[in-house]
Amino acid sequence: MLNDIQLKNIKSVEEIVFATADENGMPRAIIVQPSRIEKDRIIICNIQMNKSFENLKNNNKCFVNVFVPENDNLQYKIEGTAEILSSGELFDEIKNFEENENGLLEYGLTVNDVIVIKIEHLEESNG
Repeated sequence: MLNDIQLKNIKSVEEIVFATADENGMPRAIIVQPSRIEKDRIIICNIQMNKSFENLKNNNKCFVNVFVPENDNLQYKIEGTAEILSSGELFDEIKNFEENENGLLEYGLTVNDVIVIKIEHLEESNG
């Protein structure tokens, strides 16, 4: 669970590193822009991340790294589990926001799925 300061710091960055592993443990990390950050979860969209999405279907454990250079090189390392949403109220809300309000449709992109990362462990460091 993030405290108010951690939440503010993580919301201050535009991109985070999202890492998954396949069924053989082979890691994959990509840079993503989160759709929403809350105290107990981070929500991202599957737009064009086919391999990471495939990894999550076989292994829902994931890792998020957030680097805040303007705050003394603050870094958050977050371990969590991911849930994939392809329908429902939260899916519709995030899909509508990203495609219409955030302009994905203007670039011919659509949200395929919404990934909800439940924060299970947080490590904070500077340096």
